[in-house]
Amino acid sequence: MTFWLAYKMLFGNIKRAIFPFLGVLCGIISLIMTLSLGAGGESIINTNLSAIGDNRIMIGGNSFNQRDIRILENYPFVEYALFPKARSYTDDNIYIGYPERVFDILDLPHLNDREVIVDKNQFENVKVGDTLELSIGTYRDRFLIKGLYEEKNPLELMRKGNRIIVSQDTYERIFGERNFSEIVISFEKGEDAEEYIPIILNKFRQDRGLYGDIQLLETPEVYKRIEKIKNIVSMTLGILSVISLGIGGLGIMNLIGSNIRSRTGHMGILRAMGMSSKDMVIMFITEGVIISFIGSIVGLILGIIFSVFVGKVINIYPVFSFGDIFISLVISLVVGIVMGSIPAVKAGEKNTIELLREI
Repeated sequence: MTFWLAYKMLFGNIKRAIFPFLGVLCGIISLIMTLSLGAGGESIINTNLSAIGDNRIMIGGNSFNQRDIRILENYPFVEYALFPKARSYTDDNIYIGYPERVFDILDLPHLNDREVIVDKNQFENVKVGDTLELSIGTYRDRFLIKGLYEEKNPLELMRKGNRIIVSQDTYERIFGERNFSEIVISFEKGEDAEEYIPIILNKFRQDRGLYGDIQLLETPEVYKRIEKIKNIVSMTLGILSVISLGIGGLGIMNLIGSNIRSRTGHMGILRAMGMSSKDMVIMFITEGVIISFIGSIVGLILGIIFSVFVGKVINIYPVFSFGDIFISLVISLVVGIVMGSIPAVKAGEKNTIELLREI
């Protein structure tokens, strides 16, 4: 009887219920957009920051070649090694040479001679399997497009020229460069590169033999600062999510409290007709649960739609973790209902005469 009465009183006056419903609806939409767009933004930030500051060092010497790459990649703590200067700009194209191991790290197909991988944002009208005629000075040749990729390093995106990735062997054949003065050595993300610096320098000197001295040019300090920034970003987004949960819970509490304040006279009549204070509290909480549940379902659907739309406008693809969204909705509802039961209980403690005076 109590639940039926709560339903009839709620939907018997839609105008009174619409504003609390809109309050819950807006709160849930805000929560979904905060979680999804926040996660999408965090993913972009982490990707770009990681691209700027890898866990790596750079060493220099008189002359390095692919033999040195193979020596370094045999060390168990080395993820990959490459020549940062294995790139050439010509005819508005940037040719980048990568050793074999780098293609595995970037999840790109391995390349043979006259095969290339191009940036899909710069070569919009090509697809894998097409041929591309390229000019390199007076040299012209046709290359098979073996793969497409999307450059995410913001520093790389600032460079002028169309990015074309070739194998290290192809790069050396085309440009005639086989010796380089610098090598970048990358370590796994969880490794402390600082500990490996003396090992790398000593071991590499021994394994190279009499091929000239080497020196440390760059340490992973940038990587460590980037990791701190990423942690701050994650913490900030977590705080925003907690604030959104709190706002949702306060909205539900305000919904129940406003219903009680607007119907004090009705409560007196119901008490005079014999309704107990316990049933009255249950009735108001039930109304809050009904509006909150319906508002949450509709808000969830609209929140996903708005997140996708806004994400396209601001170029942030939303990341939906439905487990996190579900838990957040449940917490918001539980907090709101628990907090909303406080004014309901206080109202139920009033005697019938006090309530009837409000008519």
